[in-house]
Amino acid sequence: GETFGKFINSDIRSQSISPLLNNVDCIFHLAAISALPVCQSNPGEAISINVGGTANILELARQAGVRRFVFASTSAIYENNTNFPCKEDDPVAPSLINSMSKLNGEALCKSFGDLYGMEIAITRYYNVYGPNQDIKRKSPPFVGYVIRELLAGRSPLLHSNGKQKRDYVYIDDVNQLNILCMNHPKAVGEIFNVASGQAYSVNQVYKIIASLLNSPVQPTFRESTLFWDKYTTLFKGKFPLDGERISKEVDKFTLGSTLKTKSLLGWMTNVTIEKGLANTIESANRA
Repeated sequence: GETFGKFINSDIRSQSISPLLNNVDCIFHLAAISALPVCQSNPGEAISINVGGTANILELARQAGVRRFVFASTSAIYENNTNFPCKEDDPVAPSLINSMSKLNGEALCKSFGDLYGMEIAITRYYNVYGPNQDIKRKSPPFVGYVIRELLAGRSPLLHSNGKQKRDYVYIDDVNQLNILCMNHPKAVGEIFNVASGQAYSVNQVYKIIASLLNSPVQPTFRESTLFWDKYTTLFKGKFPLDGERISKEVDKFTLGSTLKTKSLLGWMTNVTIEKGLANTIESANRA
């Protein structure tokens, strides 16, 4: 069939990737440690990869003369914001390691854009879901995890009461925005929310998945303070992570403004949550 490119398993902190950037027109920089508790329990490594790795890729891209650079950031940057929907120019002051590392990555992108005139666009991803997501990891994404457990006939272990609402975005919509960021003249030097502008609760999403799978299985809810309990080092020593902070993360509300992507790029999400979940389930059934 068609060849979509070549996979090279390498480290974004390494100089050895520099030959790969010869004659490259655009880089989508998506490589990072993204799971919040993984970053939190290994801050040195998270900063090294998410910040150091980004600095390395930017510098190699500059030397290779890459035309455009699109950096995948995160909506977790808004974790302490309280005005919704969050807008790209709202002040942000994240405190978790993952979101802080991504904010540092954004600062590096801005610096390379300002100093060298490189064409850079930044995308802040909300809850992206869709086929082929990594659902085997220790803290899998919510949608994939629920589908995996229901297909196996197990009750998914969820936290808090399921009323917490998030902004979900389907992968095909994300890819369309990325293509615009690669080519659109108005994307240069900008930050964009990758958001649907609609928030759905855990319970709403669960209900849609269960009905699409005809599953009678109910979720099992437990204390939100236990959300990161597999990451035991966070709770050791004289200064353990406060359970309240974890509850805040579990119960946080997310909603992104879509005004900027609409007005500058003409982009908004097309795929409804029902359609997106149906596609994701269909793909999981084939897997």
